[in-house]
Amino acid sequence: MSTANPGQIIPLRALGVHDTGADQSTGERPGPLREDQVPRSVVVERRLTNRALAAWQGAPDNGIAPALAPFFDHSIIVRDPAGRAIIEGVGGPVTARFGLVAGLALLRDPGLSEELVAACELVALQPMPIPFEASVNDPMGAQMLVRGLALPLPEAGDPAALVQIVLSWREVLSKSAARRLRAELASAFAEVRRLPSVADPFPRRPRCGAALDVFNRTKITE
Repeated sequence: MSTANPGQIIPLRALGVHDTGADQSTGERPGPLREDQVPRSVVVERRLTNRALAAWQGAPDNGIAPALAPFFDHSIIVRDPAGRAIIEGVGGPVTARFGLVAGLALLRDPGLSEELVAACELVALQPMPIPFEASVNDPMGAQMLVRGLALPLPEAGDPAALVQIVLSWREVLSKSAARRLRAELASAFAEVRRLPSVADPFPRRPRCGAALDVFNRTKITE
């Protein structure tokens, strides 16, 4: 995984979408994003979001929410994305790792919450899949690299009444934490006593001695 830029949200223009919106002449949802339209850092690890995107694209208009249900554990569902941005549902792993709770509003606090609000607003502005990435500093000294995909969920004629954001993340050490870990490992290895060398349980006889022994045995036999 490549390092994400802190607080990076991928705008619509970066995805090759014009202000006038995607072509709706065929009545189909936007197709998969080509690799040349998506920054490399998003392309590197996108297995979870790719499956969610495929499910969203292949679902009928009245079956998008059920199609995305298998991704709920790693999702946040937001109602009124361009207004109050209320968290209507959140998966258990997301709550445990990021502390987001259903029933509360997403705030523009620095960190992941601010990125989620921005993604919701982009989806509300133009209902289409919006990939994003962000880096979040953990109080314990680790850094979370987060990648997500915000998907519009239609309801009562509103194509983006709700937004489901599918998240994947990876925890890495920050530079300061990595330095502390290296120092601790070096100190621990310095205190380990060197073990005595172990004799070879299957020693080999020198070639010259073996040849001489065979010669002597042959001479005596004769």
